[in-house]
Amino acid sequence: MGTASRSWTVIESQLGSFGIAGTDEHVTEILLPGEVLDAAPPARVSEPVRAAAAQLAEYLEGQRTTFDLPLRSAGTPFQEAVWTSLVAITFGTVESYGWLADQIGRPTSARPVGQAVARNPLPIVRPCHRVVGATDLGGYGGGLVLKRALLELEGVTVEAIPTRAS
Repeated sequence: MGTASRSWTVIESQLGSFGIAGTDEHVTEILLPGEVLDAAPPARVSEPVRAAAAQLAEYLEGQRTTFDLPLRSAGTPFQEAVWTSLVAITFGTVESYGWLADQIGRPTSARPVGQAVARNPLPIVRPCHRVVGATDLGGYGGGLVLKRALLELEGVTVEAIPTRAS
């Protein structure tokens, strides 16, 4: 990311406040409701962050199904492979952690894949909410209520996906 200045903004939606952070060149982080910084955003918001805010708002309003943004994350090679593969899960579908492990050529690594998914710094844009467990809805950094809401926004029948017993 070099010496690029950090930029961020917050958008409000029916699902809560979402933060978007980045630089002059890339979007680097999406913060889910409950993770958003309380401080006021900087006066100047970079173009990638501004574009991400507009596209995320359109998605949350049901008007967008894909994202076209310059992204940059800082994970291990394994994490980056998992995060990149998330984009293959199309709007309105769900896949399992095992499916994702197969996609990266590590079919016996569903558990490490799940750990990498949990560390995804660009949720929704890299749609980790579309990954479910083999027998239940799985987890989500923003909580299962948000995961269900995002899947329902995409037309997924979440009642057909069991919820993990607490």
